[in-house]
Amino acid sequence: MKSFLSTLAKLLVTAGILWYIIQKLGWEAISVTIGNARPGWLVATGLVFFISNCIGAYQWQILLKNKGISLSYGKSMRLYFIGMFFSNFIFGMAAADAVRVTYLKLDKNSGKAGFAATFLDRFAGLIAMLGFAVIGSVLLLKQKAVESRSLDIALIALFCTFGLLLGLLVLIVSSRSQRFFFPALAKSPLPKMVKEAVASLTAEVILEVHDRHVILPVAALSICIQLLRIGGNMTCAAALGLLTFANAHYFFIFVPMLAMLMIVPLPFGVREGIGGALFMFAGFKPRAAFIMGFLTSIVGIVMTLPGGFLFITKQRSSVNHEIVNCHSAT
Repeated sequence: MKSFLSTLAKLLVTAGILWYIIQKLGWEAISVTIGNARPGWLVATGLVFFISNCIGAYQWQILLKNKGISLSYGKSMRLYFIGMFFSNFIFGMAAADAVRVTYLKLDKNSGKAGFAATFLDRFAGLIAMLGFAVIGSVLLLKQKAVESRSLDIALIALFCTFGLLLGLLVLIVSSRSQRFFFPALAKSPLPKMVKEAVASLTAEVILEVHDRHVILPVAALSICIQLLRIGGNMTCAAALGLLTFANAHYFFIFVPMLAMLMIVPLPFGVREGIGGALFMFAGFKPRAAFIMGFLTSIVGIVMTLPGGFLFITKQRSSVNHEIVNCHSAT
């Protein structure tokens, strides 16, 4: 019942947002704008998102191998796409990561190591994406191109989040910070069970100095993946005739902000609505800004549909395997 009510609430929120935007912008204006989109650029958007997911699966495979989990690229890609499919329809990034870790626990009995690799995969993506946003925000502040109190608050939150991630990065790769962290955790007033769990997971996530053969490729791949995902938003803007040399840098600021919202399990439409509001600060017309956000998300969702197909076929093969085992036992 709780799950049903949660899903129902999300559907109602999504329906309410879509109704509000249609009433505000007008269905005819929306349909005309989408109808005039350039198909070639939309196809390019889909390809860019698909390629970024394929590279993301490879990055995850590298981190899994570092944690002692041997997984072929084909299987890592299947699990990665299944996770991405769930991230669009259920609980955002948390669903994608939970699905991948659960499969590793069931198939490889490597829940803790799988969690560590998946956490590092997500962490690398976030810090690369926010790195682009910080660079773009600094340029924006220097130019004083946008004057808005709401945007100022968003930028402050961005810088604070990036600072926290940098601190966590230091903890993950620096033995000196680890020697300080674990004694401090042991002396903290947290319950013993919590301290033990945090210490165990932190120890699993840590990358040693000699793991440079992992750190450097993952850093390069993360930058490439996030560039592609920002590029996917830009090609969708190009499909609507909105992308110009003068506004291209805004995508490096606002897209990472919206990516952070994927951590929170928001209903479809909330992130897109916030994205439309952000791009309005950059001078985009309201109708164009909101349509661009929704169209980008729809193309991204379409590119994760193979994950849904793989999930269904995997479930059927698992059921058939159980049936064969039952017949063998009898």
